[in-house]
Amino acid sequence: MKFGFITTEGGTYYKEALEEAIYGEELGFDSVWLEEHHSIRNHYWPSPLMALAGIATRTTRVLLGTDIVVLPFYHPVRAAEDMAMLDVISGGRAIFGAAIGYRPPEFELYDVSLDDRGARYVEMLKIIRALWTQDSVEYNGRFFKIKGCIEPKPTNSIPIWLGGWGELSLKRAAQLGDAWVPGPTANLEKLLNAQQQYRGFLTAAGKNPADAPNPLTREVVIAETRERAWELAEKYVMVNYREEYGGGWKHPLIGSQDQTPVALDSLSQDRFIVGNPDDCISIIRHFVETFGVDHLICRLYFAGMPHDHIMTELKLLSKEVFPAFR
Repeated sequence: MKFGFITTEGGTYYKEALEEAIYGEELGFDSVWLEEHHSIRNHYWPSPLMALAGIATRTTRVLLGTDIVVLPFYHPVRAAEDMAMLDVISGGRAIFGAAIGYRPPEFELYDVSLDDRGARYVEMLKIIRALWTQDSVEYNGRFFKIKGCIEPKPTNSIPIWLGGWGELSLKRAAQLGDAWVPGPTANLEKLLNAQQQYRGFLTAAGKNPADAPNPLTREVVIAETRERAWELAEKYVMVNYREEYGGGWKHPLIGSQDQTPVALDSLSQDRFIVGNPDDCISIIRHFVETFGVDHLICRLYFAGMPHDHIMTELKLLSKEVFPAFR
């Protein structure tokens, strides 16, 4: 069982994120992850690969991943080159997590069409993998015409972990990726249904589902006492769900397919990991037994969450929770 975490986010908080990444590595975390969104004050990263490159220079062991980049905003050659450079800088520790995106204002910012982002995404993934693995690439598609190569190539074969919830996204993850990485917003029922679909697509693609990693991203708030954890979750986690996901973002699940009321009590059931260390162990164990998670990515930052508390959470997870699974 591997454990990763999502640091404090936002371009102005790089110093705090770096401190958390260094401390997390010291405590025995396996991975550090950064997310991408745009035009959000004090939240998310507009350029996660640049921030990860900085973290790479101050760490030596932890895997460094994107969970996720919004791939349609990139040119495939630039994405391939930047990820290859991250892999070289980190000594082969990069994981490329990507998805198609969904927020209309971000697509307007980048002047990219929402309607054809899926087809663009497929072409990009094919080009990126080819550039990483082939000496020369010639690709003629609907959106891109590529001829040439990149240097340097990645140090290692960079795993591609793909997000998304729809049938097409799951099919693309099976055909074009090395793993499906579910985001933190779905409840267990939705997770298991999507996993069943994904595994069916793996089999159809001639791949053995047993060989695929089972990563999972979850909202995590841990504190010494249950009461303090729930207090923090109400104050900070619900900012994401009331003001962002449920507040006009057109999120594919929250406020859309998922009609669960945007309240902590209803949302947390079979979805969030909130509580004292014993509570968290019990909830994580449930996800291990049902979903088979083998790499848990703990999203610890929510807009306004104090850096000092995230440092406390890292210690609590390492000292109190990890031993139950290792």
